[in-house]
Amino acid sequence: MSTIAATRFLFGSLVKHRRLLLEMAKRDISDRYSGQVLGTVWAVVHPVMTITVFIFMFAVVFRMKVDGGLDVPGDHTLYMISGIVPWLVVADVLGRSSAIISSQASLVKQVVFPVEILPVKMVLATLPTFLIGFAGLAIYGLVVDRASPALLLYPLAAVPLYLFLLGASFAISAIGVFLRDIREIVQMYTLIGIYVAPIFYFMDWVPARLRFLVYLNPVTMFVENFHDAAYYGGIRSWTVWLVALLTGAIAAWVGAMIFARLKPHFGSYL
Repeated sequence: MSTIAATRFLFGSLVKHRRLLLEMAKRDISDRYSGQVLGTVWAVVHPVMTITVFIFMFAVVFRMKVDGGLDVPGDHTLYMISGIVPWLVVADVLGRSSAIISSQASLVKQVVFPVEILPVKMVLATLPTFLIGFAGLAIYGLVVDRASPALLLYPLAAVPLYLFLLGASFAISAIGVFLRDIREIVQMYTLIGIYVAPIFYFMDWVPARLRFLVYLNPVTMFVENFHDAAYYGGIRSWTVWLVALLTGAIAAWVGAMIFARLKPHFGSYL
């Protein structure tokens, strides 16, 4: 079977096993907190507390520093939260991708089990985090009277990001079976990636000669779309949005091809 044919089979398998996929995504959320008193309540508490801490830090502690030393149009806290919410999803997916296949060796070795479900259900399991973060962002925007109708574009901006994360999870999870070092590479990226993206700062603050470093971060264009929706009040460039969607689609396809190519060899290395 060719790589393209295998990839088509992979996507077909996801559609065929969609009920199992959704059920495993739900279980992925509940299993994280199994045995704990509050259980899945922590799935809500974690993102809420994270967003609350960032609001306190940037709306209260650092507000005077920003307002006093820099010319910031609008609410800088709203700008930063709009970028932090998708980054929480990115860090979660990338942080777990490298071991999602190798940690489920018993399932992978079962011939009848559709292994491709594992990385996909992990990506779907981040939806509560995104939705809760979006709700917190909307509430903050309403409180400070900065919410606009363009905020409805925020979930739309998540489409290319989730396509990109789907491809990244396919590729990283498959490669992680054979190259365990990829876990360290991904962890390093999740530590520094949040600073090499326009989340805490505006692109105008970056010296022109160094901006290419920020654009080398694949998450940058997706974060900028979220800023459009929550902070700038509308799409500044349709080209950027279309490029982000195209990038996400290509990443999903390439990641699926890598997964389909390596999948037959998983059992030999686990």
